[in-house]
Amino acid sequence: MKKRMIGVLAASAVLALGLSACSGGSTPASSGSAGGKLSVALAVNGALGDQGFFDDAERGIQQLKKDGHKTQTLQADANNPAQWKSNLESISTGSWNIAIAGTSQMTDIMDATAKKFPNQKYIIFDTVVNQPNVASITYEQNEASFLAGVLAAYAATDKSSFPLSSGGKTVGIVGGMDIPVINDFVVGFKAGVKAVDPSVKVETSYVGSFSDSAKGYDQAKAMFADGADVVFAAAGGSGIGVLQAAKDANKYGIGVDQNQNALQPGHILASVLKHVGASLVLAVDAADAGKLAYGKTTTYGLKNDGVGLDYDNNGGIVPDAIQKKVEAIAQKVADGQLTVPHAPGVQ
Repeated sequence: MKKRMIGVLAASAVLALGLSACSGGSTPASSGSAGGKLSVALAVNGALGDQGFFDDAERGIQQLKKDGHKTQTLQADANNPAQWKSNLESISTGSWNIAIAGTSQMTDIMDATAKKFPNQKYIIFDTVVNQPNVASITYEQNEASFLAGVLAAYAATDKSSFPLSSGGKTVGIVGGMDIPVINDFVVGFKAGVKAVDPSVKVETSYVGSFSDSAKGYDQAKAMFADGADVVFAAAGGSGIGVLQAAKDANKYGIGVDQNQNALQPGHILASVLKHVGASLVLAVDAADAGKLAYGKTTTYGLKNDGVGLDYDNNGGIVPDAIQKKVEAIAQKVADGQLTVPHAPGVQ
């Protein structure tokens, strides 16, 4: 497996192959905006600045803007579903060629809005909405999380390679909410740990929010106090607190959604990525070409470089030998030699 398979996406052309391979048929795109390109609006069910999932989506929007698309991003209160709905409806009245939203928290809202505005074209990411005017994008977060579990298990059992580890064979994962997509991270992480050493204990907790970094900190702090050497933050903005706790405990953390390795230098082993921004660019490019498959779902995993594990900017704290071991396991997943389980309810 090439190292970029578990690093930052090097070229959108790689993912474009996955889009055409997974999507099936196509629906002609509507007429373009300035420069003949489609206009695009994103309704975020929270605020930018989470240093993770939403910021990654916004990078895609900013790239589309650079590419000549008219764009807009609407932010919202992270705890106000009524505002999420209002914002999505406000960009569904014909002013924008494509309206975008994401996360499983928006599934029901997108479903209802797509029915209410049947002539509007939509893209939803990180969940599935089965409507003829919605193109869905999902990610094999279980596969990327599996790699995080493999790495965490090595760190918890190899004190010579990971000097901050006690070798006590305990790791943890802090999830944002107890919902299928986060449980998919948990299931994948546990499977990865088990693949290296079944005797390693995995502690699990849920913040109950994607924006409560203080609670994320407290939960991770408790895990470190209980002997964990590594805690994986699958918790959106709440995960920033988890990474802070890793530094304060002088242990290791694993980031999520974008490269968070430099947030706590010397303590973040790697970051689990779902290439959200890149996938949005590819979807809009496909729509521009009249090839985006509305009513269909495109899935990105290790096989098409859609998810991965990024070591960049981590201070070199993961030895090359360990990275090669993780890469070898990742290649087996990509080739279908290893199948990573999904959490119940994940499509």
